[in-house]
Amino acid sequence: MPRNVAVLVGNGLSVAFNRELSLQSITEEVLHRIRKLDGDDVVKAMKELADRVLPHGANSNEDFEILVGALGAESRTLDVLNTLAELTEPEDELLRTSIKQVADFAEQVRDSGVAHVLQVIAERSRAYQDDSENLHALTQSIIDSHGGDVVIANLNYDTLLLSALLQTCKQEMADMGHGMQHAKVKLGKLGEHRVQKLRLEATDFPISRRVQLLHLHGSLTYWTKPDRSLQVKLDRDLVRGPHVWNAIRNKTSRIRPAVVLAARRDKAEHVAQQPFALAYEMFVKGLVNADHWLIIGYSFRDEPVNARLREEFLNRADKPKVLVVTYGDDPERHNVERAFGWGAEDEDNDWLTIIRTGADGAEKTPEWAMFTS
Repeated sequence: MPRNVAVLVGNGLSVAFNRELSLQSITEEVLHRIRKLDGDDVVKAMKELADRVLPHGANSNEDFEILVGALGAESRTLDVLNTLAELTEPEDELLRTSIKQVADFAEQVRDSGVAHVLQVIAERSRAYQDDSENLHALTQSIIDSHGGDVVIANLNYDTLLLSALLQTCKQEMADMGHGMQHAKVKLGKLGEHRVQKLRLEATDFPISRRVQLLHLHGSLTYWTKPDRSLQVKLDRDLVRGPHVWNAIRNKTSRIRPAVVLAARRDKAEHVAQQPFALAYEMFVKGLVNADHWLIIGYSFRDEPVNARLREEFLNRADKPKVLVVTYGDDPERHNVERAFGWGAEDEDNDWLTIIRTGADGAEKTPEWAMFTS
């Protein structure tokens, strides 16, 4: 009998098949590039910002969120100031103009910094042959072991998983790119390109495709106008080169990456916007319709994600069968249970199994066989 599965993928999957995609390694390279830059006031501001928040460099995965959170913090603060100025001094045009000038500058700093972060990820967004074959084996096992719907929510910005799914189940898979709707966008020196629009509603997903790939926090390939009036998906080859990132820094592109690059406390606000809201909506539907939940390489530190898992888990009298694939002792079992709302006073948690040998080869383990049987 066909069986549905909901899959949640975190950074641990990418690292398992390309160690250069660890958050600490990415942060180190971004800091290195920013500190080497020469240029205008935007460059100087980025350097000062990086030195202020990470004066001793990147020492852990958590430093990634510290850096990207700092890049966007000033622009959000200025948005609040602009609102306050309109409320308290509605006739003071000079005040509002000054705030807008500073806000525009802060936005340039943020966009330039984000472009550096995503360019590093784009350049590393590939697995070498042996690792690629192993990733294909894992994704093939996920698809083949469940004959029903497979809803995959990806928290990574890279395209490793997308590439693997295109190799293993292209004819069965739909992501958030709308294959029937297109738009033209200008990308600096690359000129004008015809690209797919992003899906806007749940009904945009074709019912004939049983595998869905949802980027909960965006992707290297998802781009939007600042006012979100247009959201598109770029080809993978476009984002692998330097030109699209230079177009952002040179202000010769009217579209920006649609990604949630924010401090942990700010993510809930970001994921309420499109295209992330639709991705979360479809992920929740996947959880509701599946009795098997597979979680790979996720730290259980993302509260918007945990909230969706916990709400659907606690709503069920019959708990789903959950398999968590991680590497090493983190997260500990009680932290996983707590993320699902399972307390010490509850019954034995026979619903939860943890594989601690990592994503590479997980499909060959006895625990995997039991989960998929």
